[in-house]
Amino acid sequence: MISLGQIESSEYNLLGAMNEIEFLQALDMAGPNEKKRMFRRMQQQSRSVSAITGKGSRAEFEKRLNLLPGDIQQGLANQTLQAVDTAYYVVRSIAGSKVVKMLKDDDNKVVGVSNISSAKLEKGNHFLLHGIQLLGGTAEANETMGSVNFVMIPDYVRNGNFEFKANGTVLIPNTSCEVFNTEGKDSFQGLLILDNPKMIRDQQPIELNIEWADNAPANTYLKVILRGTAVIKA
Repeated sequence: MISLGQIESSEYNLLGAMNEIEFLQALDMAGPNEKKRMFRRMQQQSRSVSAITGKGSRAEFEKRLNLLPGDIQQGLANQTLQAVDTAYYVVRSIAGSKVVKMLKDDDNKVVGVSNISSAKLEKGNHFLLHGIQLLGGTAEANETMGSVNFVMIPDYVRNGNFEFKANGTVLIPNTSCEVFNTEGKDSFQGLLILDNPKMIRDQQPIELNIEWADNAPANTYLKVILRGTAVIKA
């Protein structure tokens, strides 16, 4: 019978040559150290498969499951919780301004304006931020912000700076808004994909503060979309 040590040390995938009963027997006969090594090998193989088959926000989320609280991990394991693609957004007027705080603690959910309240995730909702999308638009005289056609941010904003805060700390320090210039790129308009995706905890203030040099024209708006994977009830 193939032992757990042989499975762990072999260059071949010997698990493919065993049935369930044989594997359980090998597991029973193995010592603690062999079990630990086998677990580490299976964990590494699982990560390798995820890296190959997974993509985008979901793959990044799976790499960071260990950052979630134990009760959230258990909820995902027993399928009372699920991970879903999510896009939180806020629209803000910048008319006559050189600075804007895109998320505020007095925000409420209003269709076309915002789908996140108080600049915080709801209790129990953890979110892996994979990308930040920033768009701009100008309303016609008879339009509201909910009717604006949002496109690439105007040049005066693109030449400004932004800072992103969450979890009680700065996650993206003062950075050029040029990163939202996706001209010629194969991605959503104005979408910055993070090289270092961030897990954002529930009930923690989220801030995106932007500043630029010239006053914005009348009836001008910015729209920020936080894209990633969130945990919700199944």
